Order: sequence, then structure tokens, then C-alpha cells
Amino acid sequence: MKHRLLHIGLFIFLLFPGTLFSQAPDPHFIEKIALDEAERWTKKAAFAEASWSGDYDLTYQRMSWQVDPAVRYISGAVFSKFTSKTDGLDKLRFDLKSNMVVDSVTGRQGLLPFSRVADLLEISLPESLAPGSIDSVTVFYRGEPVSSGFGSFETGNHGGVPVMWTLSEPYGAHEWWPCKQSLADKVDSTDFMVTTPEIYRTAGNGVLVSEIVRKGKRTMHWKHRYPIATYLVAIAVTNYADYSDTLDLGDGRKMPVVNFVYPEYLDAAKSNTAVTLDLIGLYNRLFGEYPFSDEKYGHAQFGWRGGMEHQTMSFMGGLYFELIAHELAHSWFGNCITLASWHDIWLNEGFATYATGLSYEHLFDGIYWKPWKSGLLKEIVGKPDGSVYVEDTTRFSRVFDARLSYYKGSFLLHMLRWILGDEAFFRAVRNYFNDQTLKYGFATQADWVSHLEAASGISLDEFFRDWYYGEGFPVYSATFENKGGGLLQIGLSQTSSHNSVDFFEMPVPVRVYSKGKKDSADFRLDHRYDGQLFDVAVSFPVAEMVIDPDLWLIRKIGTITGVRNIPAVHHDVVFYPNPSGGSWHFSLPEGEIPEKVEIYNDAGTLLEEKIPGRDSFAFPGLPPGIYLVRLTTALRVINSRLIRY
Repeated sequence: MKHRLLHIGLFIFLLFPGTLFSQAPDPHFIEKIALDEAERWTKKAAFAEASWSGDYDLTYQRMSWQVDPAVRYISGAVFSKFTSKTDGLDKLRFDLKSNMVVDSVTGRQGLLPFSRVADLLEISLPESLAPGSIDSVTVFYRGEPVSSGFGSFETGNHGGVPVMWTLSEPYGAHEWWPCKQSLADKVDSTDFMVTTPEIYRTAGNGVLVSEIVRKGKRTMHWKHRYPIATYLVAIAVTNYADYSDTLDLGDGRKMPVVNFVYPEYLDAAKSNTAVTLDLIGLYNRLFGEYPFSDEKYGHAQFGWRGGMEHQTMSFMGGLYFELIAHELAHSWFGNCITLASWHDIWLNEGFATYATGLSYEHLFDGIYWKPWKSGLLKEIVGKPDGSVYVEDTTRFSRVFDARLSYYKGSFLLHMLRWILGDEAFFRAVRNYFNDQTLKYGFATQADWVSHLEAASGISLDEFFRDWYYGEGFPVYSATFENKGGGLLQIGLSQTSSHNSVDFFEMPVPVRVYSKGKKDSADFRLDHRYDGQLFDVAVSFPVAEMVIDPDLWLIRKIGTITGVRNIPAVHHDVVFYPNPSGGSWHFSLPEGEIPEKVEIYNDAGTLLEEKIPGRDSFAFPGLPPGIYLVRLTTALRVINSRLIRY
């Protein structure tokens, strides 16, 4: 789900959510989504998953609901079939907000006694159940769901027409129906029968089985035969107009893409949602077939900003490209495979964000791909710290931090793609998605890493230690020197923006150009230590060099200097450290006394001179760059090249 918007940008978006139809990247899109997520997270902070949630497994639920979007009220019956997972199960518990009225509970043999304690419904079973035993209950209830301010069960209007919708992520479902609030148990199969006044229609999960109008009432039956997390169960009701597109899955199979939209938005919606077929086709090729292809994908317009990836039917505040791409991607990463821990929120949000970027790479002739990467990179390096791993999951602002969980998380995937190569990276993604131990269930960080390493054959311990658990990013500086005979020497240095990582070992892409950029050549430099020198072959004199021209890395770029007219180095004298922050040591043979040290720029201009110490000197005022040092002793003049980072 999604994003954190800043100041005026969010204000404009909230006032005019339907005006954003542009296909170009919105520089504040992720911030909007992160803000939405953070607001909903406040509900989780007040709700703890109960220890009893592992007592039983929900295998099927059938919901029969009566709602009128003009009235904030719901009544109905929820039938639940379950399997005992504990010895002597004699009580069945559901989460249900205390203000909701339970009229009765029935089992196979009739009425069952029940009790209410705070937001808990406790049902006494007629007999104790052994592990593996199957039973069922039906809860009849009614009430006016509380308003949490951000969703769960909300009402509003569009053009004077009432609209009602639900949005339960992460723990709001119990505010409007008796359920098991859990991120460890998905309901295997569900049916939803929603009855409303005749003028209204209902959008929901799964496939529309029937739509019956009788005596001024309309009942719509939605059937869903895939496992679903409680927070992804949803309905929306208003005077919807609907239309469908059809996706060809191959082998004669077709899948509907349905859209339930406000009638006044119908023409604009048809234009904006046409790209959904292209996006599903793209994600199918990159990740694997859409995981609910036996049923449908769809959009339902609702009266809230942003969007929510309800399973098979995303609820949308507007239908613009970036939101469509992001919510759709959650069908693979979030709905089908759900994160097992909020510490690893990037398994949902980093993946969905990068999928949006991939859509910019492959669609619209790729014209938005580099601007999209550039926008994310600017936000990531805007601060020097922050890890993708969420250490403190009680801080909702940190869990849904746009810069770290979304932007940096997506760029970690981009860098992994650079390290592994497209073939191995996307094979890892497809294997992860198709892992039968994870599909339609829950995944950990270790699950994802294991697929990356299996596909690439390399250990990624160091990468994740630096980039996932560590903070910050490298700042690269470089020199290049034409050595003659078609040889170019590149010196590559880096400093870290945060002390949690002293050095980022990475393959660094560089591009060199001839004068006037008539010729160019690309190199991949395996950067393993600071000040590392690389000798590469070129067919032209190099006049310019660029680090990471295609934006593969999280980084900043310092100075890049072409070296020329540097006198020969005296190899019996060593200047260290080199590069340095402004202070150097040197080693002279025993008995040789230093008299003067001079520093020149690469044009040969004297910048400063001084009397050195016995074995050191400092030029703290020098800006970063490449310099010539001239050390004079009683016996000789020693020239060398120094790098100031």
C-alpha cells in the first residue's frame, strides 16, 4: 500500500486526486504512498496478534452482508470452517470490536454459547477437538463500525451519490467483521454475498458469480478460491459503472481485467486503465504468471487518496499510471507472497516500487526510465544515513519511510540486478515467486537471499551486510591518465557517508570519452579497496570520464580528474596514506633530511609550500583533487602524485 507526501504536494493531491493522469513519474508518488501506510500503521501499534491465533487454521469463510452506503452500518453472518491445530480445543476466538453486537452464534448442532471480553469474541464449542479435527461456526452480528480515520469501514459520496468502502490494512478488519487478525494464517477460500439497495453495486475479491435484483434489493456474490490475508478482504459499494478488458494468457486462456468506477469518471477511466493489460503482460514475463489468473484482476474506485492492493481488486483513489503499476505489482509481492516480518517491509514495498520502475524501463520507449532512477537516487542520498532493514518496528514512521523502505529498497534490487546480471537476477525473482513453500504464504529475508545466491552462485553476505543492514552510501572520486600505447590508468577512491560501513565493495561502472565525445568505452571496475588502480585498454586518447553513467548504484560522485604532465615517481620514497584527507606521511632513506615541500595542481601551478616535519606534512586547505608534490632534500628533488579526497 502506499506513500508520505510533503507539504503543498500532498495538499494538491488530496484536493484533486482525479486530475493526475500523467504517465511521467510523479516525484512525490512514493511519499504519498508511504504517508498512507504510516497512517494505517497507527492501528497496528494499538493491536497485538494474539497467542491463540495459532490454535486453529481457517480453511473457508462465507460472508453474507447487508449494507447501504447512505448509512454507516453493517449486518450479516460470517460462516467459518476451521481445523484444530491444538489438543483439546474447546473455545474458538475471533477478533471483533466491542461496539459490534453479536446476536447469536450457531454450530452444527444449533446455538452455541459465547462471551465478549473487550475486542474478543469467545465461542464455546460443543466438544473438545483433537488436532486435525474439522468444525464450523456461524456468527450473526450487526453494528456501526468505528471510524479509525483512515479506512476500515468508511462512507462518503461522489457527485452527491453515497459510497462505502473498507480498507483494513494492517489490523482494521475486526472493526467491521468477526475475523482472525493474523499475518501468520491466510483463509484458504472465501465467498462474499453482499446485499444493498437496488441502485448500488458491490466490488469485491475474486470472481463475480451472480448478481440478483429482487424486491428493490441487489445481491452480488463474489467467489475467491485463493488463500487471502485477513487485511486484504474488502468490499466497496456505490452506483458503479463497470467495464472489462481481456488479457490473453496464451494456450487459449484468457483473464478478465474488470473496472468498477464512478459513472462520471467512466470515459477517463477507460482511457487510463488500458495500460493495465500491458503491465500485467510485462510482469508476467519478468516475474511469472499473475498469481490469481484463474479469476481476475480489477480496480474499484473509492473515496480515499492513493490506493490499496486488495487481492484481485485494487481500490483506487485515481487511475493514473504510477498508482496502477504499483498496486498491480503487489499481486505478486505482498498478496501472493506476503512478508513474514515488518522488519523486512522492503519485500513488499521495495519490490512494488522497483516493479513500477521496470514498467518505465520497458514501456513508453523507456523515456521515463532514467528520470525515474534519477529521482529516486536524489532522495536516497539526500541524507547520509539510514538502513533498509527496520530495526524498530514500533516506529511506524520508520517502517514506512519512503526514502529507505521504498526508494532505497527498490534501488537495492536494482544494484543486485547490476551485480548478478539480468539473466541471473530475473531467474532468482521468478524462482522466489514460484517457490511452492512461499507462494500464497509468507516469506522472510533469508528466503529471498537464498534464491539470489542459488541463481548467481555467489555469496551476498557482504552486500547485505553493507547495503541492507548498514547505513549510508559511497562517495566516489577518480583519476584517469593516458599512459600511452592504448593504455588508460584509472584510480578509484571512495569515502563512506556513514561510519557503519567503512568500504562498499562493488563493481563500479565507468564510461570514458574522447575529446568531443566522438568515441566512448565502458568498463566495469571491481572496486575492492580505496585508491585502487585499474589499467584498461582503449583505442583513443581519453579526455573525459563518468562514473556510473546509467545510474546503477546508490552513490554520490566527487571529483574526477584527468592527470597529465606528472614527472616520474621516485620509487624509493612512499607517500601515505594516498588518497588522504589532507595529511601525508613519507619515508626517506636513513640520513636524508627533508627541507621543503611544495604542492602543485595538475596544470603545474604552485599552490603552497612549507617546511615539512621529519616524516610528514599537511595541506588541510586543499580541495579534493589530484596534485603534484615536490619534496626537496639536501640530496635531490622528489616528485610524486597525491590524491586529496
